[in-house]
Amino acid sequence: MVQAIAKRSTRTQIGLALIALGTVMILANVSVVAGFFSTLESQTIGAPAAAALAALAFLRNAVFDPTALLPFACGILILFLAFAGVFFGLMLLRDRARAVENA
Repeated sequence: MVQAIAKRSTRTQIGLALIALGTVMILANVSVVAGFFSTLESQTIGAPAAAALAALAFLRNAVFDPTALLPFACGILILFLAFAGVFFGLMLLRDRARAVENA
């Protein structure tokens, strides 16, 4: 019985750590994107025009310099890993919630 409680406690700690790490990674990426949009001169030309110019600059870099896509692909990979960490953390905590319901 004590081993089952210790195992459950370890799973709970790992699940909470995965959720915390994934959330921090997601929030860090959101702050990077917010910092990018804050540097745009949206006050002078308007937010839709600034977003369109940023998209055109991204497409120009993608066409003429394919290595510029590497940071973009890394960002997508980091977000995927963050969401996967949160998902697996929730899966580890799910069994604990079922045990509480059955008790």
